[in-house]
Amino acid sequence: MRDIIEKYDKLITAVLVIVAFVLGIGYWFAEEKSEPVYLSKIDRLMFDKDNKAPKFVLTLPDKFIAKAKDKDKKVFFDSVKPLVENPKKEEDTGFSLEKLLAAVPNLLVLQEQKATQQLEFIDIDEALSEPGKDGKKLPKISDDMRKPWSSYGKSVNIQPNFKKVAIVIAGLGFDPNAINKISDAFDSEVSLSFTPYTPKPYDAIVKGRSMGHETYVDLLLASRDFLKEDTGPLSINLNLSPEEALERFYQTIMQPAPIGGVVIRDGVANENNKMLLTLLLEEAKKRGLLIIDATNENGIDKIEIEGLARRKADIVINKDIKTQAIQSTLQTAENIAFDKGQVLIVADPKPVIVMALYNWIKTFSPQISYEEAKTVEISKPFALVPASNLVVE
Repeated sequence: MRDIIEKYDKLITAVLVIVAFVLGIGYWFAEEKSEPVYLSKIDRLMFDKDNKAPKFVLTLPDKFIAKAKDKDKKVFFDSVKPLVENPKKEEDTGFSLEKLLAAVPNLLVLQEQKATQQLEFIDIDEALSEPGKDGKKLPKISDDMRKPWSSYGKSVNIQPNFKKVAIVIAGLGFDPNAINKISDAFDSEVSLSFTPYTPKPYDAIVKGRSMGHETYVDLLLASRDFLKEDTGPLSINLNLSPEEALERFYQTIMQPAPIGGVVIRDGVANENNKMLLTLLLEEAKKRGLLIIDATNENGIDKIEIEGLARRKADIVINKDIKTQAIQSTLQTAENIAFDKGQVLIVADPKPVIVMALYNWIKTFSPQISYEEAKTVEISKPFALVPASNLVVE
């Protein structure tokens, strides 16, 4: 047996080598066939033999060419197309003064228009006033019981299917150019209110009234943060005596031109000054003035004065003056108008606010009759009215 093995030793070795070679070739082909077909280097990079999560995240172009095993054949892959096509970007033409001015809210772009209504009294009606200090007049109820808030205002009629929108631009007075532009550009139904510190109150008030705007004066309260904001010597501070508070109230309403009432600006209005505020509201009622509450508290609203002409603002725009925030606030105003049939907005005269209001008003649907409305779709059935039109005494 040993002789036979030695005789065929070389032959057995050769056979074993051949068998090993054949097995190796077979294993190689089996491994190659079981591996995925890589269409590109990207596929090979992403491949993980252990079936783990990819180690790389790659962003592919919308279309690329991948090589298959057949080098003469090209395979195209399209990425998922977006649901909305990307808008074409405007070419950047660089800096220009026109572009800069267009991006900045500017009252100079307001277009002058004719008055949409006229007031009966442009100047003071002597029957509605009594002498005050320094040649100024204090408003009062006339002997025939006419009141300044209604006599100096104007009632307008709107179509029954439209919602009433009253806007008061308050805090006017320091910038005569702003007074002129706002008075000339806004519809007469928009009301104006002036700070008691207006340098030339007669010119400012008469200008507004000549364009049909109802006119009021701001009543200033103590600031919640008096260290950062000083509301001045006419504000109703917490430490005033009743006599001092009444004197400041007189100085506020003692104007040389007609005012229908006061717009109480935001400030401290709570139990701390309830007694003083009650005194002033009583005096306003006695003189036939309208009270527009533009505070962010309910302190004034809680003071019950029977027979006082009053209205609390639904919307006050005075602090957050970012464009997006203003647009959101105006949408809220629309919702209130739809829900209640009316809305009162009090806004500061900051250019960004004024321009937002101006453009918003332009979106109102033209007034049409109830019969016409049956055949026409009305997207924004809003109609401007003076502030006094939202008051029921």
